[in-house]
Amino acid sequence: MDKKRLILITYSSVAAFFVMLLLMIFPVAGDWHFRSGWLFWAVFCAPTLLITAYFLKKDPALIERRMLPQETRPQQMIGQSIAGLLFCAIIILPALDHRFTWSHVPFGLSFVGAGLILAGFVLVFLVFRENSFASRAVQLMKDQEVITTGPYALVRHPMYLGAVLVIVATPVALGSWWGLLLSAPLVGVIIFRIRDEEMMLLSGLPGYEAYCRRTRYRLIPFIW
Repeated sequence: MDKKRLILITYSSVAAFFVMLLLMIFPVAGDWHFRSGWLFWAVFCAPTLLITAYFLKKDPALIERRMLPQETRPQQMIGQSIAGLLFCAIIILPALDHRFTWSHVPFGLSFVGAGLILAGFVLVFLVFRENSFASRAVQLMKDQEVITTGPYALVRHPMYLGAVLVIVATPVALGSWWGLLLSAPLVGVIIFRIRDEEMMLLSGLPGYEAYCRRTRYRLIPFIW
C-alpha cells in the first residue's frame, strides 16, 4: 500500500476509535466531569497514538499487517466478534456503574488501574518492536520466523499478556468493581485464541515446536 494512503487510513481509524471510546464513556455515564473516565481515555489513547506514530515511521509494514488482515478461520471470526462485544461491555458497564453508583473504587485505585494499562501498552510496544509479523489475524505469512528474543523469551504470547493487563485494569481505571465480571470471559476468549493459534503454528511454522519446549509458559510466567 502507498505510504501516504496507509497513514491516512491508519490515523482516520485511530481517530474514529478514540471518538467511539469517548461516546461509550461519557454519554453513558451521564457526566462529562467523570474523572476516572477521562483518566482511562487519556491513558488508553495516548500510548495508542504514540505506538501508532512510532511504527508508521519505523515499520509501516507492521502497521499495514495490523490494519488490513481479516480473520478467515470461522472459529477466530466468532472469537473476535465476541471479544469486540465484550471489550465494549467492559467500558460501558463501568460508565453505567458511575451513572447509577452501583459500586465505588477510590480514585487512587483508578490510578493503579491506569498504571497497569500503561504497562500493558509498554509490553505491546516491545512485542511490535521485536516481531514485525505481529498481525491482527491468526495466520502464517511468507518468510515468517519464530521469534525467541525480547518478551518472547519469557512467554510465548507476550502481546496477549499485554492485552490481559489492559482488560483486567480497565474497569478499575474506570472506577468500577462490577466491570471486572466481564473481564473474565474476555480473558477466556484470549485463552481460546492462544490455543487455536498454537495448533496452527505447531503444524505450519518450522521451529515453533522446539521454541515451545524451551519457553514453557504461554501467557503468564510460572502459571500457564
